[in-house]
Amino acid sequence: MTTQLNNKRLSVLWVALALVGCGGQVLVVTTPPDKNGPPPTVGSGGPPAATSPTPMPMPIPMPIAPTTDGRFQAAGRTTTIAFSPDGRILATGTDTPPLNVHLWRVNDGGLVRDIAASSGEVHAVAFSPNGQTLAVVGEGALNDGPVAKLFDVASGTLLRAFPVTCGFYADAVSFSSDGTLLATAGYKDAVEIWRASDASLVVRLPYATSVHNVHFSPSGSQLITGGVDRRATIWNVPGGTATMTLAGIADEMADAAFSLDGQQIISTSSEGNAIKLWDARSGALLQTLSAHAAYVSHVVWIDADHFVSNDWVGMVHLWARGAAGAFSLSRSWSTGGQSLGIAVSPDKTELAAAGTTAAGDGFFVLPL
Repeated sequence: MTTQLNNKRLSVLWVALALVGCGGQVLVVTTPPDKNGPPPTVGSGGPPAATSPTPMPMPIPMPIAPTTDGRFQAAGRTTTIAFSPDGRILATGTDTPPLNVHLWRVNDGGLVRDIAASSGEVHAVAFSPNGQTLAVVGEGALNDGPVAKLFDVASGTLLRAFPVTCGFYADAVSFSSDGTLLATAGYKDAVEIWRASDASLVVRLPYATSVHNVHFSPSGSQLITGGVDRRATIWNVPGGTATMTLAGIADEMADAAFSLDGQQIISTSSEGNAIKLWDARSGALLQTLSAHAAYVSHVVWIDADHFVSNDWVGMVHLWARGAAGAFSLSRSWSTGGQSLGIAVSPDKTELAAAGTTAAGDGFFVLPL
């Protein structure tokens, strides 16, 4: 994605190259401006920690003239991003139906296909561990209820729908590490775990408030949920018993995720748009990290010593663990506007993040 663009890529994408850091490049894929205007900004949080470097926003590139085939006209704002397990495909979801899921080739940025996933917004996408299926959740048209579906990646055909009961939209989806289970959650009422093979319900976890994110532990024996009640809850799988609650996570865009070895948890925080690091076994708070000045959208582990986070004013932060075991801010980018979706490539060399350019909404692929 950082090599010179060829003519074929220019014929199908809006693209631009911008310098990042010391001569690096970034591919920007954009769509026409949202008719509803720019995303809202939110109140500021505290200043960066004293040990953190000053964030240096990435220059926002100017786009080359758009294509005329209408390919992106219904794309809308990018709300969710996921890399396929082999790193060859990038899936994005948008807020404008009907073509609201898009599959892209990572090697040249070419569009593989558009999928009409729902009659409303798409809120989250997730690849199965074998990369053959894509889970999509969101909402239908007004009063149609939540949507949770599984699509065949190779053909884009619908494989099955899940009868989720989470209010009027589904907001979160995650596969277990072996691909047999699928967790969904949304506006209210329940977190649900399903058999991916036949959409049969395994366990229903009653939950009174919205749950924005769900993630299985690396072993698949636990599920962590982030709710707007400022709690992250850990449940055993498949029994569905709550085993631990972490208090003080964010009340908006709540996210919490296990490290790749399952020993630690990072989460968004209700305290000044901070990020918190927890011990996954004891629930002890290990560290609070400050650098974001707006709601943090997601926290994503790269490896045991690195993770990334993005926020509602477009800042993307890379965090690194030092010799003493504490994390500090390592590098920052700006996507120019509200950043919702974020994902790390399987080989840990690239980061995809939603954002905004002068041409409108889109997403960035950044070198790590």
